[in-house]
Amino acid sequence: MIYKKITSIITFILLGMNLSAQNEIELNKKFGFRDFCFDPNIRTVMAYKTGNEMSEPYMELNSNETVTFTFDDLSENPRDFYYVVRHCNADWEEDNLFVGDYMTGFAENNLFRFNSAINTTIFYKNYNFTIPNEDIKITASGNYLLKVYDRYDNREVFQKGFKIFENKVALTLKYRHIVNYGNDGKQQLEFSVNRGSLPVQNPYSELKPRIEQNSQRMPAQALPSVSFQNSLIIDYSNATKNIFKGENEYRMFDTRSLAYNAEGVSKIVNQNREYHVLLNIDRPTDRETYQYKRDINGKYYIEADRMAKNSSDKNLEADYVNVYFTIEDTNPQSDITIYVYGALSDWGLKPECRMEYNESRQAYETTLLLKQGYYNYKYVAVDNKMNFLSDFFDESFAQTENEYTVNVYYKGIHDRWDRLVAIESINTAK
Repeated sequence: MIYKKITSIITFILLGMNLSAQNEIELNKKFGFRDFCFDPNIRTVMAYKTGNEMSEPYMELNSNETVTFTFDDLSENPRDFYYVVRHCNADWEEDNLFVGDYMTGFAENNLFRFNSAINTTIFYKNYNFTIPNEDIKITASGNYLLKVYDRYDNREVFQKGFKIFENKVALTLKYRHIVNYGNDGKQQLEFSVNRGSLPVQNPYSELKPRIEQNSQRMPAQALPSVSFQNSLIIDYSNATKNIFKGENEYRMFDTRSLAYNAEGVSKIVNQNREYHVLLNIDRPTDRETYQYKRDINGKYYIEADRMAKNSSDKNLEADYVNVYFTIEDTNPQSDITIYVYGALSDWGLKPECRMEYNESRQAYETTLLLKQGYYNYKYVAVDNKMNFLSDFFDESFAQTENEYTVNVYYKGIHDRWDRLVAIESINTAK
């Protein structure tokens, strides 16, 4: 069957990349990325606040909110999955707490409920569940990793981060242009914490603010530092800190329809009941001129026009297609590795997203097996000094629309873990 053929190809490629893949896992950890998929048959791993698929996966402690997790398994044979939940510190490192410190219920929970794909060329099983649920309840705020295992060999197949926060302090965020950085394409975030009733005695050691840009942690970004404080306000509006590359708007493509070439698509081929989608050839962006494009800040959503009207089963009716990425580079550098990057890469460096250089086309290429939908993406690079180059092909502009999220963690003198006491976001275009 077709999915068997594709799965075999994927497995062969990943086995050939084994050493490099291990290096990439270490790189992901070095850069602070938190989401990993270790199994080529596991696809489209998503997490979001229940009811809003474009939202971030976080919820308030002791509320009625939940976080939804969904993923597809392309394996032919049935598998026995189970999951565990691990508490992490402010930097997404597991803090080795006892399970009873942060949740009630079972330490391990089976994932035995799934639904099968409907009329797709590639068969898959879709798993969909929420946390908390009837088996577990979270009792402490902070960063969390959901880890899913295959019980047959006790092997981890993926991990996905989510957050539980306490609404303990008020955050005030402000974005402003930087006038002393010329045309370097920088943006600055100012914010302050109203400590309210939180017993902060030493904000330098007890508070740990962490900033994300468009859902992603920024490698090698300096941590925010206190500018000044009084009895109520702790201010982080340092004139030389919280400065970020504005980046550029994301590139995009639309595979919701396989009947015509939608946005970003050059050609669609149906060969032996496999769909092959050739994207437009990408080129480095103009190094001087900013052009606004409405994007979804690197995310994607699943949808297919072949779905029945008013269908609620898009996770089951969207098909998987081979998507071909190409970006021209007439002067490739031997010390640079190029990746396709965004939510489609789990905001990290995935082995399958690594691109190979085609001398005859003078371009980098790779092919990804992706579920039908609307996608944002970009190209990033890593050099031989292990520097993450997010604007290697795309110039950075101060005008770029971005969303910044401030997460404030607190560990008081009587606390044993980093509590997440506030989350607030601001969009530079609003």
